[in-house]
Amino acid sequence: MAGPTPYLGAATIADRVAGLAAELDEVLEPGAVLVGVLKGCLPFMADLIQRLSTPILVDFLALSALGPDRGRVRLTNDLSVDVDGRQVVLVEGLVDTGFRLDYLRRHVLEHGPSELRVCALFDRAARRVLPIPLDHVGFTTDAAFLVGYGLDHRGGFRNLPGVVEVDLADLDRAGDGFHRQVRDAGGSAERH
Repeated sequence: MAGPTPYLGAATIADRVAGLAAELDEVLEPGAVLVGVLKGCLPFMADLIQRLSTPILVDFLALSALGPDRGRVRLTNDLSVDVDGRQVVLVEGLVDTGFRLDYLRRHVLEHGPSELRVCALFDRAARRVLPIPLDHVGFTTDAAFLVGYGLDHRGGFRNLPGVVEVDLADLDRAGDGFHRQVRDAGGSAERH
């Protein structure tokens, strides 16, 4: 990859988030709980809940990796809302292999929801190892690595209004000049 590539702009994302909110309004009961998976869901979830007309509750879960590239996680922030007998929607920024989502689904199901749905902004279905279906998907992608609109690299780029496709190796070895290019691309991102 030659450099950061604008992928999706803020207007395209906003249109799709509005569509996802309409989908959810058709199936949610008042009192349903939207559970954001921190931290990648934050901009997406904030925009999503503002567009819902169904009265909902909001909660968050957070995971931490036990080690780099080990595929194992531990829960660092658990549910604070009682979801027993309620509809729950897990809100994710991006789902790929399914391992993390499988862990989260099993954990939430132990709390006894009446129904558990998954809403993801991005689905990298081609990388799915565990066959976990998603109920509501903003965009299906085969992009190698995305940053912006909540998606990060080492905690950075979450605040970009658009989404940028980058080469992970470029991010790892690049300096401030490349990072500035990514930020610039995220401010004007639109799919090519």
